[in-house]
Amino acid sequence: MVRFAFALIALSTAGCAVDASDPDLAVDAPPLSENWSVGTFASNTRWDSGLNANLSAWEYIHCNLDYGDEYMLTDINVYQEDLADPDEFIARMAGVCREFDLPDPDLPRTGAIVSKTIFSENFRSGAFRAQVPVDNYPIGVQLKVNSASTYVKDVRILYAPLNAARTALNLAADSYTSWAIGYAGNNETLSCPDQQVMTGLDLRHDEVEGKIRVLEIHCRPLTQP
Repeated sequence: MVRFAFALIALSTAGCAVDASDPDLAVDAPPLSENWSVGTFASNTRWDSGLNANLSAWEYIHCNLDYGDEYMLTDINVYQEDLADPDEFIARMAGVCREFDLPDPDLPRTGAIVSKTIFSENFRSGAFRAQVPVDNYPIGVQLKVNSASTYVKDVRILYAPLNAARTALNLAADSYTSWAIGYAGNNETLSCPDQQVMTGLDLRHDEVEGKIRVLEIHCRPLTQP
């Protein structure tokens, strides 16, 4: 697994972030004020199988860039592999972006949602969902990968509530959704830096075997305007 965080400076033609080489992004964000806003730089954290054959171009969902600064990635919907395949893995993935009322110190959801299919190969019908509970905010994902760490089998979302004063995310009270499918495997955790929320996800999948080989989350800080 390769994990790293760095500044987002542009988007590639494939939709993936083009990354600067700054490994020293601050993780101690200031307390959040009553006027919330999403910061202008992104931190990215990646899991990489190390396999490069037959990889797709970058496929993605960027909630804040595509739909507005107030959107976060709160749901991930996945589908199982085709019944004829002997392996267990995610063969199709979609993300759901939900809008939050950033000027409100409680950050309530507005009800506006946008769904996008990130990738799709041969899959079994019937979606499985990992969904952040209301009054919580997405701060990362945990992947279930196979024993050789070469593909993604399952996913769940890491989330946190606000603290009692409603001035910051309470990371001491973070938790996970249930696993989307329930497949067994090894855990790989991709977490946002302190006081950042997950706003997007990029991946590359094997176009022959249909398996996710690389997955990266995008996070942005909640800060004062």
